[in-house]
Amino acid sequence: MSDNYPMEQKDLSDKGTKGIMAAGAGVGLIGINALLGVPILGVVLSAGLVGLGALGLFGKTKTDKVSGTLLGVAGVLGALRFIAPGLSSSLLGLGGIGLLVYGIANLGGFFANLKKKG
Repeated sequence: MSDNYPMEQKDLSDKGTKGIMAAGAGVGLIGINALLGVPILGVVLSAGLVGLGALGLFGKTKTDKVSGTLLGVAGVLGALRFIAPGLSSSLLGLGGIGLLVYGIANLGGFFANLKKKG
């Protein structure tokens, strides 16, 4: 029954923000996964992701900490590519696809509720 009522403005904007951020992160993770296969670039990207992840963990907000954790894990998985390339590539690809699907689902909910609001 609550499906017939429009969503609150804050919830609506949160859903849209989550959708855009998750979809963008998913596309980025899929792109990073492809670039990690380049020998020297892969090492530099892995180190950069671990460094950015460490910086994010020292952030003040929950979003900073979550982003830092995700970047750090992506960097560690990138470094793991030199030891277990199949596992690393699979996990990064699945993570990217999962984020993309989550983002698209949130954007779908955002647009559906935006239509009800208008």
